Amino acid sequence: MRNACSVTPQSLRERKKLRTRREIRDAAYRLFAEQGFEATRIDRIAAEANVSTSTFFRYFPTKEDLVLSEDTPARPLSVELAARPVDEPVLTAVRHAIHACVVSAEREPGALERARQRMELIASVPSVRDRLPEAMARPGEDLAESLAARIGRPVDSLETRVLVGAVLGAFREALLHWAGVEPEADARALTDRTIDTLARHLSA
Repeated sequence: MRNACSVTPQSLRERKKLRTRREIRDAAYRLFAEQGFEATRIDRIAAEANVSTSTFFRYFPTKEDLVLSEDTPARPLSVELAARPVDEPVLTAVRHAIHACVVSAEREPGALERARQRMELIASVPSVRDRLPEAMARPGEDLAESLAARIGRPVDSLETRVLVGAVLGAFREALLHWAGVEPEADARALTDRTIDTLARHLSA
């Protein structure tokens, strides 16, 4: 089986675009930490990243988009979940798929720190938090397809939607907890605690 959340080979142009996106985002996060989200101007972010303002807007329409968009060239969690054995219980499959994604992120310098900063901003900036449902819509639909196939139910069935809501809601709260309460916590251990909580209390 292919390594979960493994990186898809990219062209030189794609790698350059990804590098520019990350440089802009890293510059923005540094400035957000120093000045605050609202006080940080887009032209200041562009200057910090050594790009033009027009280049910033080619990659990110707004500061909120900068925070909420993803740029890791990895297979989505939904795809990794679909790659797990078909006879594996749902929560076990979710646990292993997320573990593999964490391992992949740990290999990339700064990836987990960027994820933590992202969640801090989602938790603390109303204009970012208000757009979180929009940002989660596509990943949620993809996850619904994977879960529906696993449980043998239609994507729009109540059973599938409840599972999607439980998984996404649980991990949204786990990530917010990680960013705001336990930033030093091991991401895999936090995943286990989240899955264990779902399994223990929802099956009681």
